[in-house]
Amino acid sequence: MREGTSGFWVQKKNRRITIGYEDYGVSQFGGGDFERTYYLDVENSKKFVSALKKEYQGTLEEMIESAFGRNFNDRKFWDFCKDHEIEYSSSTWSG
Repeated sequence: MREGTSGFWVQKKNRRITIGYEDYGVSQFGGGDFERTYYLDVENSKKFVSALKKEYQGTLEEMIESAFGRNFNDRKFWDFCKDHEIEYSSSTWSG
């Protein structure tokens, strides 16, 4: 359960998209912090943007916020990617 969040961030570099967020004071981690980052390669970045544009308008950041919330809902992201056959990798950190 998230106690506090930094909100999400997005980086688009070399036609690849990286999305991440950090949560603070997560009870599941003894009040520690948690960070998750998602990585989409060039092909899947294209598919991701195309799928978002079919349902949302605005900048990439605005579409992501509309689709997954300012605090970034992982489950919605996972379901969206599954529904649109978008592959990604991820990393997590807690401390």
